[in-house]
Amino acid sequence: MYKSYYFLNRYILELKSKIVNKIITSVFSQEKDKLIIQLNNGEVDYLELSVNPSVPYFNFRHKFSRARKNTLDFFIQLTGAVVKDLLIASDDRIILISTSKGEIYFTIRGQFTNVYFVSEKHIESFKKVSLENLESLRTEFADKYYLNHFNLLAVDDLQGKTLEQIKKEFPFIGRDITNEVKLLTENDNYIAKSFINVLEIIQSAKPAIFRDESAGTIQIGFDNMKIFSGMKKEYFDNIITAFNYFLSNKYSLSEELSKQKIIKYFLDKELKKVTNKLNSLQTVIEKGLNEEELNKFANLLLINLDKLKPGDKEVDLQDIYNNNKSISIKLNPKLSPDQNVKWYFDKARDNRINYEKSIRLKTETQKYFEKLKQINVKFNNAKSLNDLDFIMDELKIKDENNDKHKVDLSSKFKHYLIENKYHIYVGKDSTNNDLLTTKFAKQNDFWFHARSVSGSHVIIRVQNTKEAIPKNILKQAASLAAYHSKAKTAGLVPVSYTLKKYVIKRKGMPAGQVSLMKEDILLVKPEIPKNCEYLQNDLI
Repeated sequence: MYKSYYFLNRYILELKSKIVNKIITSVFSQEKDKLIIQLNNGEVDYLELSVNPSVPYFNFRHKFSRARKNTLDFFIQLTGAVVKDLLIASDDRIILISTSKGEIYFTIRGQFTNVYFVSEKHIESFKKVSLENLESLRTEFADKYYLNHFNLLAVDDLQGKTLEQIKKEFPFIGRDITNEVKLLTENDNYIAKSFINVLEIIQSAKPAIFRDESAGTIQIGFDNMKIFSGMKKEYFDNIITAFNYFLSNKYSLSEELSKQKIIKYFLDKELKKVTNKLNSLQTVIEKGLNEEELNKFANLLLINLDKLKPGDKEVDLQDIYNNNKSISIKLNPKLSPDQNVKWYFDKARDNRINYEKSIRLKTETQKYFEKLKQINVKFNNAKSLNDLDFIMDELKIKDENNDKHKVDLSSKFKHYLIENKYHIYVGKDSTNNDLLTTKFAKQNDFWFHARSVSGSHVIIRVQNTKEAIPKNILKQAASLAAYHSKAKTAGLVPVSYTLKKYVIKRKGMPAGQVSLMKEDILLVKPEIPKNCEYLQNDLI
């Protein structure tokens, strides 16, 4: 219930004393959808704001390691600001951090969850928002009423109303609380009282972490809440400690559960497949080696070839290998007499090969079966993510979930937008240039570099290869390449450009160095073009 309005209400009341009068030393981001506010007043602390629509949260941390590279500063004007107050809107999931230089608003609104900095004449956002919407939000924020106490609704406001009426009148209450009220209420006459009881629990009860061992899930809430009945619980002295514990365990537990499902599915499927294979091989082995009998049939047919007629399904012959007793040999009517003889010789040979192969395969399959059973025991006894990772390695299972979370390379480069259409990416240093050119750029992207001087690699992302890039766009991208080079102060700079497929990185070349199979030259002024927008909000 960490997304609940009242959870946030309780959280900020406990947090307020820890951040008021602290100085904001920086606001930065190094992960997509996460903004970090660094606070200092003799002791460094951090506010972590997640704007991920699926996992939005507001969290206080004593420790945070800022990366040396690929971080971006935001809300520069807040540097040195003193935190004056921490409040929540009376009817919305909007947390307000009031400072000496303006206000920070953290809004939880699904896909529009965001962080805003508002001063007297300025408003900006963490995630990109149009200027029109920003001004509309400024007005909305100003019109809200903000609380520095727990928003305990009055009984009179709820009395005589159905659950649906209350949800409609107070939409910020949230699903967790209405579900709790349903569990507490036997009939509509007690709805108002149940609501107040639930809010009082959230206001004063001990925070707790609830685990469902069978489902492998973890929740955060408060003692005595019925929606968590039957779950194993662990109490905490304060909501801040509880929430930090919840976040660290939520991700590891989710990953653990995912890997458990992957391994279990693999083991169940593989054990079933191997068992069926062993049974099939055992059936072949139990039939025994039939090569001698099949060879005898082939030889008898060969000796009596003149007695075979095309289309016969069977022939009766004297068995010279068994006192000339009569023997019936089945024939394939679709084959000629010669072909039937060959067919039996082939069957004899195949029977021997198949029998020997089955014995060998059964031995190998049995070893694999025993190995799977041993791994299954390890899986049932696994107690940590490391145990599961080891099992996945042993089974050679690819962790597709990790692949889904690979870093988007575009966030590692400077990103510009020309004429609201053409995306330009610029390398930051030699190593980053290599990454841009060899890993990120596509074959038909345009590639630029200031000629004969050190500088950034620059590419235009070509979205549609059938649509030509206008010459003026090429020149503007070349201007950016010149600007991000050691020829930045020159009047005019020659810039090489070509398609990425003509750019070669040979083995042994130093970082940032490449060869061009062919190139053209543009003579341009080093500058950031007027119609070029720096998309800093995309670099998260």
